[in-house]
Amino acid sequence: MFNHRHYVPILKGREGEYGALQMMPAQMRDGVSPVIEIPPIPWDHAQHQPQKTIDQHLSKVTPKIERAWGSDRTLFVDLMWISGRERMSTGAHPMTYIFDGARIKRLQLVPVTGLTRDDDYQSACRDASARDKRGVCLRLQREDFEDGVDLAAQISGLQRSLLVPLAEMDLILDLRGIDAADESPDESNALSMIQRMPNLDSWRSFTLAATSFPVNLMGLAPSQTSAIRRREWRLWRNIIAQLRTRLPAFSDYAISHPQPSEVDPRLMRASASIRYTAQDTWLIFKAKNLRDYGYSQFHAVCRNVLRSNEYTGPDYSWGDRYIHECAQRRVTSGNLTTWRKVGTSHHLALVATQIASLA
Repeated sequence: MFNHRHYVPILKGREGEYGALQMMPAQMRDGVSPVIEIPPIPWDHAQHQPQKTIDQHLSKVTPKIERAWGSDRTLFVDLMWISGRERMSTGAHPMTYIFDGARIKRLQLVPVTGLTRDDDYQSACRDASARDKRGVCLRLQREDFEDGVDLAAQISGLQRSLLVPLAEMDLILDLRGIDAADESPDESNALSMIQRMPNLDSWRSFTLAATSFPVNLMGLAPSQTSAIRRREWRLWRNIIAQLRTRLPAFSDYAISHPQPSEVDPRLMRASASIRYTAQDTWLIFKAKNLRDYGYSQFHAVCRNVLRSNEYTGPDYSWGDRYIHECAQRRVTSGNLTTWRKVGTSHHLALVATQIASLA
């Protein structure tokens, strides 16, 4: 499907991320294949129950994917955060529901699974693959490589269950969160995982995923700019420089941590901040909390971004254009979804450009 000069961002299936994908230029999309993680059903902390039914939660997934990505390029879908007990009101598995809807819209979706997903999940992936003929993506994580695990046997057993040959399977080795201070142990882990993979050359595609983005920004001081190292970018470059086998494509979590947020919104004190990706770091332009100081702070935060040497200019991405306009008060200060869209838009453009420009 693609080689190592390709970008596979893992994105939460939320409005900001969908909006950033929608704003990506067509020529840039050719080098990108996103993974959309369907987020868990939001929890009503006041009522101590889910805010929605599974039907309500998933009803707009395929329309959002269609609007964000269209029907002429591949997109991976992972339901790892949806409880295995959930079923639609019709009795259908959530994965089956999404792919039935995608089929009507002619979307080019590929289901993502793992070695420990339950039998019903695997059956839904097998049925989607059998009907759509687009194969399946296998996402492996560190625990799948523990000592004593017969990885080759497990993969072979899953392959037989899915009825999909390796040539029609995509592989993602996902380190998830890595040490923001030192990537050396994670580099060793990644090399070990790659070396243990059976039949590495037979998979349709091969991707290495990781991120050093923090769980949240609470530890960063307000009213200043902080820098966080993008350790996964350096790790991936070190890996492809050392390997003498098949090289992996690059994958990260954009400007998010892998674990979905479970914070009670009644207790959350979000700050006005912009997550701005630079060549080797994320710059966090942070102001004060929104509850006490309001969203108008974003105008001043945007002016700080424009003064930074890392600002790439208003024509670089949709997000950069919005920052430029907001700094001059030509657009509103937006909300948290707006700024997730802005930061993700810039991040996708920068990483896609970095990969395309590699020697």
